[in-house]
Amino acid sequence: MEGPEHPLLAVGLADEPGRTFRVPARWFPDVSANLSIANMDFAEFADAADRSGTFRGFDGD
Repeated sequence: MEGPEHPLLAVGLADEPGRTFRVPARWFPDVSANLSIANMDFAEFADAADRSGTFRGFDGD
């Protein structure tokens, strides 16, 4: 749990209950802030996850 690449599990509860993606701690503040102010949807982050199902920012970040 202490490693920088140990990702947290994000689980969708609203529009697509059960949909998941992983979030490394480095990206958690971005995901949390944007979801809490409804600036972005859960699906936008889930759709941007890589092949392993991990969100590592958007292209160009």
